[in-house]
Amino acid sequence: MKVYRFSLTSLHNEEWFDLHLKYTTTVDAFGAGAIGLDKLMDSYLPVFHKADNLLQVIRKSPITPEMDAADKKRDNVFRGFAAVVKGSLKQPNEEKSKAALRVFDVLNGYRKSILNSTLSEESGALYNLLQDLHGAHAADVTLLGFSDWTAALAQAEQEYLALYNERIDESASKPKEVIRPIRVQLDTIYTAAMNILDAQLLIDGLGGDTILDPEDETPEEGGGGPVEDSQPIAPKTAANVVYNFVVNWNEQLKKYHYTLQRRAGQRAKNKTENNENNEDNASDQPVED
Repeated sequence: MKVYRFSLTSLHNEEWFDLHLKYTTTVDAFGAGAIGLDKLMDSYLPVFHKADNLLQVIRKSPITPEMDAADKKRDNVFRGFAAVVKGSLKQPNEEKSKAALRVFDVLNGYRKSILNSTLSEESGALYNLLQDLHGAHAADVTLLGFSDWTAALAQAEQEYLALYNERIDESASKPKEVIRPIRVQLDTIYTAAMNILDAQLLIDGLGGDTILDPEDETPEEGGGGPVEDSQPIAPKTAANVVYNFVVNWNEQLKKYHYTLQRRAGQRAKNKTENNENNEDNASDQPVED
């Protein structure tokens, strides 16, 4: 067991800060002293709060009200879709009734992550939901005539993402030196904390390979906050508290790892499509004699 590592520099500012926010919450839940990080947290927290203050300045943008409206729109589309599906559960056609139940179960499984989570977590959950509806449950959606609803949900999400990306571009145009050194400083302290945890696990005979693999499958939708019952909880000795903290924190890190994987996959897909379009355009050119 050891802490899963990946480059935090690849995360967008909001994603990066969300990771550190979850980290501070989880450390507090377990007790910094109980896992041997109390002294390091004394150095970490002032930098963390400074990052929070700086990001509040960077977040200020005229796009924010539009983003809030777009977020409410996608929530309302989801609620409307769920209500229509629920109304389809009791109908005389048994095949359609069963199909409606399958779609309802899928929507219900994502409800909490879509309606009661951060904006970035909601986007991840909606992406996964639409993948399910267009993939494993595509036949059910077609049978029930819900294609307009899935299209409306996808459109609402795209409208939100367009505003989000515009905001990211706008933030990027602001002086990066404002937040960059703070990110480096906080990440350095975080890495030192992870090294302490890994060392403690080795000393206690609990060290070894991480429970996460860089090629791990897509984590379950949702996430955020301390993860309960991800592994059996052993008796509360000092060694086991550290072990359980690392198990818990590794489980939460899956979400950020998946975000980076999905972004890299999308970039690769866009690059391939651009190359194919360029090849098609070249083939359409008249051949000179």
